[in-house]
Amino acid sequence: MVENKTILITGVGGLLGSRLADYIIENHPTCKVVGVDDLSGGYRENINEKVNFWQMDLANHPIENIFEAHKPDIVFHFAAYAAEGLSPFIRAYNYDNNLKTTAKIVNECIKWGIDRLVFTSTMAVYGHGWEGKRPFEESDPPAPIDPYGIAKFACEMDIQAAGDQHGLDWTII
Repeated sequence: MVENKTILITGVGGLLGSRLADYIIENHPTCKVVGVDDLSGGYRENINEKVNFWQMDLANHPIENIFEAHKPDIVFHFAAYAAEGLSPFIRAYNYDNNLKTTAKIVNECIKWGIDRLVFTSTMAVYGHGWEGKRPFEESDPPAPIDPYGIAKFACEMDIQAAGDQHGLDWTII
């Protein structure tokens, strides 16, 4: 099912992105892995040498160039600026790097008819509701308490709307 696919991983220099790239390269050698990261939170040395790497700030550079050049089949959107406690003081930066970037990726996924978008969200969408409650459920009501949680929840809602409106196949982790 995954063989011979082109897989785009945003945030490929971070922990999740780099480990996923390694896994795909090791277990699905017919797949092409394309990675993008601005390296503000990830590291170049994390990125497998077999990844076709683009160093770029997704909020301010044209992600459409990557889609045009590689025509990905599957997109794993792991890039984010995760600064929950700092987000009230950097609101515009937070929204640019989380919500605006995700909206750009969703647009390209729709435009190119990708097979699936996988998005990493955060427990911050649940606010304080999850504290002391293990395990919490995805059916628990979202109640973000800071701009980071708000941005990630807005991303979730936008992705779900894209699924309803345009048939985008998605998964939110």
